[in-house]
Amino acid sequence: MKKILLFAIVLLQINFASAQLNMSLLSQFTFPGSRGDVSDIWGYVDENGNEYAIVGLQEGVAIVDVTNPTSPNEVFYTAGATTIWRDMKTWGDKAYITNEGGNGLMIIDMSPLPGSTSLTVTNYTGSNYPFTTAHNLYIDENGYCYIIGADNGVGGAIILNLNVPTTDTNFEVGRYNDYYLHDGMVRGDTLWGGAINDGFLVAVDVSTKSNPVTMATKITPSSFTHNIWISPDGQTVVTTDEKSNAYLAAYDVSNLANITETDRIQSSPGQNVIPHNVHFKDNFIVTSYYRDGVTIHDVSDPYNIIEVGNYDTSPAFSGNGFNGCWGVYPWLPSGNVIASDIENGLFVLGATYAGACYLKGNVTNLNTTANLDGVQVDILSSSISTNSNVIGNYSTGLATAGSYDVVFSKAGFKNDTTFNVSLTNGNTTIVDAQLEPLVAFNFSGQVLESGTMNPIANAKVRIENSQSSTVVSTNASGNFTVNGFTEATYNVTAGKWGYVTSCSNNQTINQSTTAYTVVLDKGYYDDFSLDFNWVATGNASTGDWERGVPNGTMLGSLESNPGADVLTDCNDEAFVTGNAGGGAGDDDVDDGTVILTSPVFDATLFFDPYVEYDRWFFTGSGGSQSTDVLSVKLSNGSASIEIDNANINSSDNSTWANRSIRISDFITPTNNMRFIIETADLGSGHLVEAGLDKFMVFDGAVAINEIDDNDKFIISPNPFNEVINVKLNTELSNIEIKIFDVTGKLLDSYSFNNQQIISLNNNYENGIYMINIYTNNELVKTQKLIKF
Repeated sequence: MKKILLFAIVLLQINFASAQLNMSLLSQFTFPGSRGDVSDIWGYVDENGNEYAIVGLQEGVAIVDVTNPTSPNEVFYTAGATTIWRDMKTWGDKAYITNEGGNGLMIIDMSPLPGSTSLTVTNYTGSNYPFTTAHNLYIDENGYCYIIGADNGVGGAIILNLNVPTTDTNFEVGRYNDYYLHDGMVRGDTLWGGAINDGFLVAVDVSTKSNPVTMATKITPSSFTHNIWISPDGQTVVTTDEKSNAYLAAYDVSNLANITETDRIQSSPGQNVIPHNVHFKDNFIVTSYYRDGVTIHDVSDPYNIIEVGNYDTSPAFSGNGFNGCWGVYPWLPSGNVIASDIENGLFVLGATYAGACYLKGNVTNLNTTANLDGVQVDILSSSISTNSNVIGNYSTGLATAGSYDVVFSKAGFKNDTTFNVSLTNGNTTIVDAQLEPLVAFNFSGQVLESGTMNPIANAKVRIENSQSSTVVSTNASGNFTVNGFTEATYNVTAGKWGYVTSCSNNQTINQSTTAYTVVLDKGYYDDFSLDFNWVATGNASTGDWERGVPNGTMLGSLESNPGADVLTDCNDEAFVTGNAGGGAGDDDVDDGTVILTSPVFDATLFFDPYVEYDRWFFTGSGGSQSTDVLSVKLSNGSASIEIDNANINSSDNSTWANRSIRISDFITPTNNMRFIIETADLGSGHLVEAGLDKFMVFDGAVAINEIDDNDKFIISPNPFNEVINVKLNTELSNIEIKIFDVTGKLLDSYSFNNQQIISLNNNYENGIYMINIYTNNELVKTQKLIKF
């Protein structure tokens, strides 16, 4: 859809403009491709103040001198177990590295640096609590190391005392074994852990290392708690959920009996980006985001977290997926930030920790002084938007000081704009607003059939903007009424099965709009903006067909569930199999078949009927080669036959694939046709997703007027691109050219006189079109054109 394409361009411009907010690239260091992808990162400072990055790679560990931030220099590399997960921390002059490939805990003695780069590497696999793999580790301020997510017990935390040799009987001092922890950190006597499989953070009393005790848990927004960090004052923790479109969430932990969420925030909201690791630095949090790079947020007010810096280490990637920035380390004495990017290596970044420009206030009803909730507050010339709460309060902010106009809007009220609000770094500006209620009125309209202008009963009309959405049906006279309507700008979509959906954006509707009329062309078209009663059946345990705005999921770098519908239709909806978002396997088709069936359509209304549609298919292999398929069928009431299919080897998987099928090539057209699309999970451990959008039936007949036997008109090229050329072999007067889409809708009309070469510019989408040429109001040529 054009409006979404335009919106996407705006988003790209915003992202590009903010890709280096208060952060700058000092250098980038890439590793040999033979070492594989990059994982986590940590920092180290030697006795002379030299700064180093310790970087995990798929095949080992590298130590890079970043003392000169513009000229990194690798000083050491050692191979290790092959694994894409490697985490490291330091204590004294030693680096401790865990991995999920084997060989236990790697220990690198870095004390010879900088004089010598001949470093000793040993491995430790435990005694009382033996382990060969672990997901992570943390070392507290007292030298106790917590081996997290190990293959011992439930994978909680094995506690080691690094103040004694590994051979000492007191080296292993205890184990936490209540929950599997994916990540964690320790301050004082409290271990803060991410119990990822249970979906909550956990606070553990580790004052007695031999007997850790769970004190509290708290579910995090996406119930997939990946990592956690506590503020310097010990009052706030921040967590990440390693899921698409998940949040950084902050909690007041001053009372463990009542852990309270204070705020949550996303990077690139709505683009399905996945957060990874968050860390506190003073009153800021620094986070590594897959596909979004490094972000800095001001959390001096944990109830109002504001992004104040970012740097995108992977501009080639965006949205959902496990590419880009894995880890970040913000505590080097120089103030430089080091980050690891899975594909692009080590980044050394300069950072300015600018305090947020805070904006707060209260919104009330001008007439009654009652507090107003749900008021949208927009800071113009920025992407910042928030809403007032149940008592009318709002709080927001941004990174860049300046003078801004602030707009307050709510359905049923007149917008209120406060101009030239001065926002400054580190300070809070208070702006209250009073909104005047709009006078409600009854909005009426009618839906008519083109040509005959007969009323269309039971048509559906969707009237919406960012603050409200209403769907009504027409009565027997084609009329509809919405009571209690208020003046605003709306998008209006109208349609019915058997007609071509109409969508008109940015329609100003007020009390003077007394007779709003929508005219529909006959035909079969459904982009699922409206519910035309397609039927979903099947026996799968999850992943049923759903109509809605697609909520994308990723399997590695591949989209499994689409993140958007086909962009050339009216609105944002499509049919997809399971639409809960999250991980690729959270709501895909499992253990059965899902079937979607259209309403009946009459193919005999067309001389040579075609069906056209866009379909999506994705299947990911589990423990065996996937045999799952997508099947598209047509039924004519007495027989059913497959017209299209896809499997794991199809070249157009994980994308919207357009299909145009001539019905009579497969089955006899009747007045009792149905379109059927189905997919199934046939094997163990396979991911299966499917989608359908922009379904239509059109007439593929090419009618050639016999008057044109001598090729008076040559139309080229065909297929065409952005220009259609019409050449006349003789001069003719009063030439009219009309171009129609496959539904018969007139797109453009041109008039010419005594011209032999005509060039028609267009911005049509790919598809099939008809061109009619008239002279003196007489049709002299009809030709089908295709745009690829």
